[in-house]
Amino acid sequence: VYEECMKDFFAEERKTYRSIVEGEEELLTEMENLFSDDCILIYEEKMIQYISGVQEQILGQFDANKNRYKMQQAVEYIDKNYAGNLNMAVVSNYLSMNYSLFSYSFKQYTGSNFVNYLKDIRMKEAKRLLAETDMRIIEISRAVGYENEKHFMKIFKNSYGVSPSEYRKNMGHE
Repeated sequence: VYEECMKDFFAEERKTYRSIVEGEEELLTEMENLFSDDCILIYEEKMIQYISGVQEQILGQFDANKNRYKMQQAVEYIDKNYAGNLNMAVVSNYLSMNYSLFSYSFKQYTGSNFVNYLKDIRMKEAKRLLAETDMRIIEISRAVGYENEKHFMKIFKNSYGVSPSEYRKNMGHE
C-alpha cells in the first residue's frame, strides 16, 4: 500500500514539476528502484536526496526568474537615470546585487555590456535632441550624461561617423 502511494506521489510530482526539473526521468527511474531496498534507512536517504535535488532545481529556476526581474528593474532604472552620474556599481547597489553577478546577468539579459548599453541610450537621446531641438551641443552633452563636451563629441562621432553638429546639419535642423 505504501509503495502504491509513493508511486502516485511521484506521478503527481512528475506532472507538476516536469517543466522545471531537468533530468527528471533519470531521477524517477532511480526512485522506482527505491522500493527494491529492504532497509528503511537506505530508503529514507534516497528519498531525502531525491527531494533535495528537486528542491535545488526549483530554487535555481526561481533565482533565474528573480535575476530576470532584477534586470528589468536595472533597465528601467538606467532609462530613467541615464543623464546622471551612472555606472555599474551604482545600478548593482540600487538592486542590492553582487557586482560580478550583475555584470554577467545584465549582459545575458540585454545582449550588451553595461557601458555599451548606457552609451547607446545616451547616444540615441543625443540624436533625438540634435534633430528635434535648438539646444546647443554643450547642453545636449550634459542632458545625456556627459559633463565633458569634447568626450561627448568624440563618442558621438565614433558611434555615428559624424560629429553632432554635422548630424544636426544633415537632419536639416540648424
